[in-house]
Amino acid sequence: MYLVEGITSSNVHNKSILEIGCGVGGLHITLLKEGAGSAVGIDIAQGMLDGAKVLAKELGMETRTKYILGDFAQLNGEIEDADITILDKVVCCYEDVNTLLDKSLAKTRSTYALSFPKSSFLIKLFFGFHITVAKLLHWKFRPHWHDWDAVVKRIESAGFKQMYQNATFFWDVRVFGKT
Repeated sequence: MYLVEGITSSNVHNKSILEIGCGVGGLHITLLKEGAGSAVGIDIAQGMLDGAKVLAKELGMETRTKYILGDFAQLNGEIEDADITILDKVVCCYEDVNTLLDKSLAKTRSTYALSFPKSSFLIKLFFGFHITVAKLLHWKFRPHWHDWDAVVKRIESAGFKQMYQNATFFWDVRVFGKT
């Protein structure tokens, strides 16, 4: 879990977390175990949020977590600012990545963490195939390929400096701190 490693390289004690596209909550629950104070998880899938609520309850963290159903970019006004914002494998799911970035960066007080597909030829080819199939089959959900260097520059132009980078075969993991 490179995102956890990168985020915990700074102090997470009593910090608030906003996890956009939280799934079943594994990342923010792990950070709560590491000493973070509270977490808000947002996801567009009710089933994922139901799983996150069950996991939080099983681990005795239901009073430290809150879950919201919806698209973060559309709910933005309803979401409180957080010390740490996480977008794990989320930016490639948004067509309008600039709106997602701008709104999530505006909600972030200190640490901004994300993962996105590596810019290698093989990964780009894989994504291109997946995007083409999704368009042909008229899937409601489909991934999007963005200019990942431009994504990083947009984060940096919002006053964040990269403090951690790592990668898997498929994913580039970055953590930024507010300067």
